[in-house]
Amino acid sequence: MKTLCAGNETAPALTVNAALDRYFEARGAEGMKSIDDAKGRAAFHIRPKLGSVKVVDLTIEKVRAWRDGMVSSQKRLRTGKYAEKINSVTVDLTDPEVIRRRRDTANRTLTTLKAALNWAFNNRLVSDDTAWRLVRPYRGTTAARIRFLTPTEQKTLVAASNGAIRDLVSAALVTGARFSELARLRVTDYDAVNKSVFVAESKSGKPRHIPLPAGGAELFERLAKGRGGSEPLLAQDSGVAWAAAVYHRPWKTLLKQANLSDVTLHELRHTYASTMVRNGAPLIIVAQALGHSDTRMAEKHYAHLAPSYVADTIRRLAPDI
Repeated sequence: MKTLCAGNETAPALTVNAALDRYFEARGAEGMKSIDDAKGRAAFHIRPKLGSVKVVDLTIEKVRAWRDGMVSSQKRLRTGKYAEKINSVTVDLTDPEVIRRRRDTANRTLTTLKAALNWAFNNRLVSDDTAWRLVRPYRGTTAARIRFLTPTEQKTLVAASNGAIRDLVSAALVTGARFSELARLRVTDYDAVNKSVFVAESKSGKPRHIPLPAGGAELFERLAKGRGGSEPLLAQDSGVAWAAAVYHRPWKTLLKQANLSDVTLHELRHTYASTMVRNGAPLIIVAQALGHSDTRMAEKHYAHLAPSYVADTIRRLAPDI
């Protein structure tokens, strides 16, 4: 296999790590919105197994084995930088839902790897993309349903929390914002006059204003009171802004205290949307509140929750037992 150097004599020695670094640098300069998520996936799933491998040495078998390993291996936990042993937890690999979730994670991570290697290929740093192009994602990984918290579960979750994690949970429930969006909010992003928060950076690339209900306005009013405009609206108890790597522990502790399981922080976003739909909000309004560019995602996940003339008619007129 030959490599096109394109003026770079070290191209044949290009490793997966180097390809990832150059890809993230280029996409970051272009304003890639989901770069932090992609970097996290690379650090956790790609670099430990494939990082030191030269791109020219990748084969279909190596890439496929790596992809399959994310599904079949025991679950890795976050481990300290200087820890002598990697933290892991045993998972039930006979559970179809566990396998579905792991395959979904593998697909997302494979997409990140392919994007970086395709960038290297398109920039003539390598001459053959067969090794990853022919490895396909798993099929049938879409979740059958999305978890929504009931009104009772929402109240239980908030009541069981306190301090910074309570503010984070409450903010998620009244805005429907993603964790990354909440973590980036600054005091100046709260508009006390219009009772709204401004999300400057979103996954779609479009900024948006989120109007707040009365309780939400009171929450953000308290968070912003007496603080500098550049300070984070939502911060840990230490005062440091939230980061993806640090909210997991207090979140899991909170779920245990609230006696809830299999709930992610992201599902508070779905709870926000489902509550609005059940209360009669048009899907276009829900899509705009969530920062979606159109109604396709809202229709996919929430349309069945909307008050329906067809459903109401069937329930009223169909035979009963």
